[in-house]
Amino acid sequence: MTADRLPSPGDGVAEKIVAAIRDRTDLRPVAGVVLGSGLGDAISVAWDRAGSGEPLEIVYADLPGFPPPTVPGHAGKLWLGTIGDRPVAIFQGRIHFYEGHPMPLASITSRISHGLGAATMVLSAAVGGLDPALPGGSMLVVRDHLNLMGTNPLTGWRYPDGSPAFVDVSGVYDEALSDAALAILRDHGIDVAEGVYAAMAGPSYETPAETEMLRRMGATVVGMSTVPEAVAARALGMRVLGLSFVTNAAGGAVSHEEVLLASKTAAEAIGLVVAELTGTF
Repeated sequence: MTADRLPSPGDGVAEKIVAAIRDRTDLRPVAGVVLGSGLGDAISVAWDRAGSGEPLEIVYADLPGFPPPTVPGHAGKLWLGTIGDRPVAIFQGRIHFYEGHPMPLASITSRISHGLGAATMVLSAAVGGLDPALPGGSMLVVRDHLNLMGTNPLTGWRYPDGSPAFVDVSGVYDEALSDAALAILRDHGIDVAEGVYAAMAGPSYETPAETEMLRRMGATVVGMSTVPEAVAARALGMRVLGLSFVTNAAGGAVSHEEVLLASKTAAEAIGLVVAELTGTF
C-alpha cells in the first residue's frame, strides 16, 4: 500500500521530525531499531561486528516535536549509520505512554522510521518474567501480545478517506524474522524462549494478583512499551521483530535501578541479532 493510502494519527509530528532529519542526512534506513531501558550498548556490539562508514547521531531534543525521554537508561539519541552494509536507524530510548504523552507519541519511533524509508522495526525492551520457567537474564522473542494499556494505539488514526484504521493485527510479529532471531541467539548459546508480551500502562509494576491474572491470560512476559510501536508499524505495512530481555520475576519487589543493571547484559544479545539480521531487512 502506498504512503498516500496509509492511516495516520494526523498530528503531523513524524513528518516534521523526518524533514528535520533530512536536513542532516539523506540516509534511507532499511530498518528502525528501538533500544529499551539500559540497552544502548547494543549499538557498540553491532558496530564492532559489522559497522562501516561514519554514523550520525542526533539528540531527540534537537528534533521538532520529539520530547526527550524522562526515563533513566534511555539516552534520547537517534543513531543513523550502516551495519552489515545496510543503513539502519537506531533509537536509543523511546517515549512511553506512562510519561503522560498521548499514544501517538508512544509510537513515534515506528512512524519516523517509516517516514525515513524503513520497512522493518526491531523493538527491544526490558520486561518482567511471568513464566516461572523463564529465568531472569534470558531473552524472549515476541510471537504475540496482549494490549492491556487501556487504549488502542490506533485510536484517532484515519485513512485518507476519513475512515478509522481497521488494521489486521493477526500477525503483528513477523514469523520469518522471529525464527531467524531465535536461531541466531541459540547459535550463540544465549538462553532464549518465545512467547506473548503483555503490555500494561505503567508506570507502577504489577501486583502479585495482577501477575497471576496475566499468567492465566497466557502472557509470558510483561512490560510497558513495544505494543504501541508494533501496532503502528503494522498499520504502516512494516515487518516487526520483538525482542524482550527478562530482568526480573514479575510480581515481586523490583526497582528501575535493578532493571537497568540487569539489562546491560542483554545489550550483546540484541547487538548480535541486529548485526546478523541486517542482510534480511
